[in-house]
Amino acid sequence: MISENSPYRLLVEGSDDQHSVIHLMKRHGIDWDDPKVVLPHVHNCGGFNPLHDSLVVSAKSYERLGIMMDANSDIDRRWTQVRDRLHAAGVTLPDAPKEDGLIVPGIFGDWRIGVWIMPDNQTAGELEDFLCKLVPAGDRCWDYAAKATQHAKEIGAAFSNSDSTKASPHTWLVLHDS
Repeated sequence: MISENSPYRLLVEGSDDQHSVIHLMKRHGIDWDDPKVVLPHVHNCGGFNPLHDSLVVSAKSYERLGIMMDANSDIDRRWTQVRDRLHAAGVTLPDAPKEDGLIVPGIFGDWRIGVWIMPDNQTAGELEDFLCKLVPAGDRCWDYAAKATQHAKEIGAAFSNSDSTKASPHTWLVLHDS
């Protein structure tokens, strides 16, 4: 059951992250509408700074806490920010993120915290870099979406160069209407 009152919480930076997580989980068999299953509330924090600011309180408030954020251009800096903030809540994280993700056992009871930095816990990037890796090899719509996005930029589309990575997967999704 999805509820803001769930003892499980997944903090994400924005609505794209929130919807991507929910849709990926549904696609992999999680029934978000089953009232008998306790699922995490996927909380759109409205950006990295509000997510970061909420870490101490969240770490102390939920039985399970997931944290998912973009590395952007500097994964080491992002990791250090999260590690240091969680340290203030009594949570000890390693000096660097683990390639396969990180789940920290609790300081009390069955409590746990998981941390994932998009796209792969090792490199700079964001959610869209991760999503691009999920597109099936040889998908002709993917090639078309990338070319269409590039062409749109060339003829004056208003997205920034840094948002080019976001534009192709969004275009691909529109072409698939799913």
